[in-house]
Amino acid sequence: MEEYTTLEQVKIRLKQFHIETVENEDNTESDVVVFDSKEDNLLLEQLIKQATKDVIAKRCYPQSYTQEQIDNDLKCYESVIVNLVVYDRSQAGENYMASYSENGVSRSWKDRDSLFVGVYPFVKAL
Repeated sequence: MEEYTTLEQVKIRLKQFHIETVENEDNTESDVVVFDSKEDNLLLEQLIKQATKDVIAKRCYPQSYTQEQIDNDLKCYESVIVNLVVYDRSQAGENYMASYSENGVSRSWKDRDSLFVGVYPFVKAL
């Protein structure tokens, strides 16, 4: 199975892709994923950076942790970061909205903090 970058995972969740069939050099065909809506990439990259910083803040890494250790640990929380970005992107245009109702349709959102399930801070025993 192909590994996707965080940005690509977000774009898949947002359905910003399509599949194209290409002809290989050996005259066989393969399906390839083509990512759409390139104009959203800058916003999505910013949201990824923000979500990553939020996870780092929740983890409270010890001062002794190197950047490499932090980066390796963050790989365990990639799905949390993707969920946060999709959540934040779904809120676009509705910043800080407390409620919404129109034509009998009401919307409410999960509390963003509920997406951090399983992200625990490091603790130091005294």
